[in-house]
Amino acid sequence: MIRLPDYIQDDAILTRLWGYSDQPEVTVNGRPVPVTDGTWESAFEDGDMLLADGDSRVTLHNVRHGLVILAAGQSNMEWPVRDSLNEDEIRQRLEGKDISWLQVPRILYPGHDSGEDMQWCRLKPDAIGDVSAVGLLATLEVAERTGRPIGLVGCYKGGSSAASWVPEEDLKADPALEAFYVTDYWADIADQTDEEEDACIAAFEQEVDDYNRRFADFDRAHPELSRAEKKDIMGHTPFPGPKGRKDFLRPAGLWDTMATRLKGLAPDILLWYQGEEDTKFAKGYKSLLTKLLARWRRELEQPDLPVVIAQLPGYMEYNPDKDWGTLRLAQMAVAEADSDAEIVCLLDAGDHENIHPQNKTIPGYRMGRMAAAMLGLEPYQDGPKVVRQTPDRVWFDQVLETGSDSLAWTGSHGLECDPVVRIRSATGIPAFPFKACDRIVTEDQEA
Repeated sequence: MIRLPDYIQDDAILTRLWGYSDQPEVTVNGRPVPVTDGTWESAFEDGDMLLADGDSRVTLHNVRHGLVILAAGQSNMEWPVRDSLNEDEIRQRLEGKDISWLQVPRILYPGHDSGEDMQWCRLKPDAIGDVSAVGLLATLEVAERTGRPIGLVGCYKGGSSAASWVPEEDLKADPALEAFYVTDYWADIADQTDEEEDACIAAFEQEVDDYNRRFADFDRAHPELSRAEKKDIMGHTPFPGPKGRKDFLRPAGLWDTMATRLKGLAPDILLWYQGEEDTKFAKGYKSLLTKLLARWRRELEQPDLPVVIAQLPGYMEYNPDKDWGTLRLAQMAVAEADSDAEIVCLLDAGDHENIHPQNKTIPGYRMGRMAAAMLGLEPYQDGPKVVRQTPDRVWFDQVLETGSDSLAWTGSHGLECDPVVRIRSATGIPAFPFKACDRIVTEDQEA
């Protein structure tokens, strides 16, 4: 019997056609294709097709070749068009574009029903409210530089850790990750019953509802206060929820229920916007993100998959245990060590009062321009990066807005939770974060 991955269906935009069969051969529009170890792969022409083997037939309609862009991460990638400040802009730019959309249902645990369908649809300006704003803005940058159809796939969950998106064995391969994300978690719920977990979930949901109601009342009563001032008085939204086997923040919580549904997708590029949840263990993020990219490339069957990493923007984090600066440096270290990854600087794209900036123009533009460059469509250079440093001067890989590629500087840059941007490129993009230099670099050391 023929079985297809969930994303191979009517109206799909694909880079490859493949599937499973327990027969020795399948046919694609009458053309024989051998089955090897239970799987087959075939070239295909745009349009309808009939797949058949000895005991089953599958008809697909309007399947097309195209660029496939995978948008993944947590809440700032999840943030929908309808809640962004860019809705009108996006609707106008979408006119005449050939972009289709596929949402991976946010299944939080086995047996959970998210109420979402995993179904391809051609995007129209009047029906994009639920689509990722950053993902779609980035895709529009690519679409404006190519005439090919584009398939945008969304695979994300607000509040998720990168540890939610890899199998548990990957976490256990690093003792520090295992200790922080695995051992302590399971130990905390070792004796928890299903009934106890359900009771904890119900209590947490009630707590969130009560908070939202109180905050809405306070918000209406005090329009003179900023969001940050209101949060300071009312406290932040309760998060995370209770630990348990239904908690998506459990080790590998979204791996089997979401990520693996894209096995073999072979996208042309991955847009990764995530990290806020992992600032609580920023020193482990380099290892964690490195493992995630390696695992996703294997699962997606795209070993050289290009990746665009969104560096965390600014936000006035009040939790002293969360280290945004160290996580930004970890993101840079991963991109530098990975020949198929690039990073875009978003230090000027944050909102110090809101961890979810509603204006998604900057991240969408920079991720899209970088994606287009990595796809060979148009060159792009993001923010300045340090190439040389002494305790009182810094040199960069491009000209700054001052007209020089260096400047007198002491101390670090961009490592605060909500940094002030003081260094920009000639095109206005912030310089990437860097640590203070605490040593004199001699000519011998430079060589």
